[in-house]
Amino acid sequence: MENARIKEEMLDLFMSLRKELAEVLENLNEPQKKECGSLQRWGVKDMLTHLAFWGDHFNRQVEAARAGKPVPEAGDYYEIINDGVLLRNKEKTFEEARKEEEKVFAKSLELLESEDPDALVDKEKYTHMKGRSLLDRALGTECYHVAAHISDYFLKQGFYEKAAGLQEEYTKKLLAFPGWDANAYYNLACFYSLNGKVEKALGNLEQAFKVKPDLKEWAKKDPDIDPLRQEPDYQRMIG
Repeated sequence: MENARIKEEMLDLFMSLRKELAEVLENLNEPQKKECGSLQRWGVKDMLTHLAFWGDHFNRQVEAARAGKPVPEAGDYYEIINDGVLLRNKEKTFEEARKEEEKVFAKSLELLESEDPDALVDKEKYTHMKGRSLLDRALGTECYHVAAHISDYFLKQGFYEKAAGLQEEYTKKLLAFPGWDANAYYNLACFYSLNGKVEKALGNLEQAFKVKPDLKEWAKKDPDIDPLRQEPDYQRMIG
């Protein structure tokens, strides 16, 4: 019953975030919909094609794993992939991009709804996930990743408080899921680090390290943490 509850809460979380995304899209003006982004600054259409690409990648991995077929891997060149996705989809209209992203999300939802609750949290079921559960991957793909891009949109529009509020809200929601507390704290620390909120960044980073000390090695090379490098508290935490 516990895993059934976790699955239900996961699906509810995804639908909650879809409402956030829909509100952003419904409030766009025509210039924003027609904006042709660049590699340095994405438009909303670019965000949608990006989310569709990674959502589809998630779906193809799950389908291949269930069928016992080779699982497609993104590799270690995700920035090159992301740039390629943007360039390949430059000619799409906003509505085309929106419909494609909605179709991909509907497929993700279908796959997740069909998953047995116990299998959802089983870290050994999908070997290509290397010790991660489908729940873990789904939360990253359909919650954190989407929330991060909505926050980025708010920041580009000059709405820092809305971006920070969304980050805080979904960090709290992610903390309720097993195994996501370290990631949730760490991701929030990165958000504050990149936005010059040193004390909040350090506070969340310390929480992440307490839960998962191994994150210190990742933090040492993570550019999102660069603004904190010279802070005495960061140097103390990193050892």
